[in-house]
Amino acid sequence: MPITNAASKFFTESVDLTSTSQTTIYTVPNKHSAIVKALIIANTDSSNRNIDLKWYHADDATTHSILEGHQITGSNFEAVLNDNIPLYLHAGDILYVTAATANTIVTTISVEEYYDPNR
Repeated sequence: MPITNAASKFFTESVDLTSTSQTTIYTVPNKHSAIVKALIIANTDSSNRNIDLKWYHADDATTHSILEGHQITGSNFEAVLNDNIPLYLHAGDILYVTAATANTIVTTISVEEYYDPNR
């Protein structure tokens, strides 16, 4: 169980998808749990582009698709996860994004991490 009365750590990171390979955008550190507060996926190209979003669940070593072949409109962005649609993760869980076209997608993720000594 996370220690929620202890200080949590907030951060935001961006990742440019420079290839069409599966790209790690966030990994929960050991002995931590995390809440993804926002995941914004931007298409920097004028054409519509597709992405896949996957979650690796470390507890049972399985990968789950959240979005497959999801289209992001040209020169636009989508808030895929937010305070109304959070994602709760635990130590070793990973979020991956794959772009169908290289150098057109930028992800920005905001996360709150909690120390979780039992993870």
